[in-house]
Amino acid sequence: MQTKTKWWIIAGITIALANLAFCCYRYFTRSQSVEASIEELDDTQQTHGVVFFEPEVDPLMLGKWQHSTDTLWFRVYTTEPAEDDFCWGREWNEAEDIHEEDLTPYGNGWFKWKKTDNEVIEWHCTDNNSAAIPYQYKILQLNETELYYKELRDAQKMRFRKCD
Repeated sequence: MQTKTKWWIIAGITIALANLAFCCYRYFTRSQSVEASIEELDDTQQTHGVVFFEPEVDPLMLGKWQHSTDTLWFRVYTTEPAEDDFCWGREWNEAEDIHEEDLTPYGNGWFKWKKTDNEVIEWHCTDNNSAAIPYQYKILQLNETELYYKELRDAQKMRFRKCD
């Protein structure tokens, strides 16, 4: 019985050491690539020690979009980097007497967005930017003039047309 216990202890220690070695290797390789990336940046891309990398975006998403039926509802998708490969966007509805210039930067009306394959993920900011509301959309159609998607939570479909 003691021989079996001994082998289980040895096996457990071996697995733990292998796991530790893998974690150390992964940490080392990631830190080396981050240091190399930081050295390649110029001063304009570093702000208060936070480094922003230009996210990869689908150029078809960029620009100002107008809702197809609620023609006073607008959205703008930009390449302005936010954190975690997201970019900043804005939305407003002029029927509610809100215009783009009324939006407080990075507050209510602003959202972080990212397109992955045929989905768009958005985090909408609150007034004081203390919380963000997540939205996930499945893209049904995207081209130079039309953006048509449905929200995955409630299956509401929205169609926008390019207006810039």
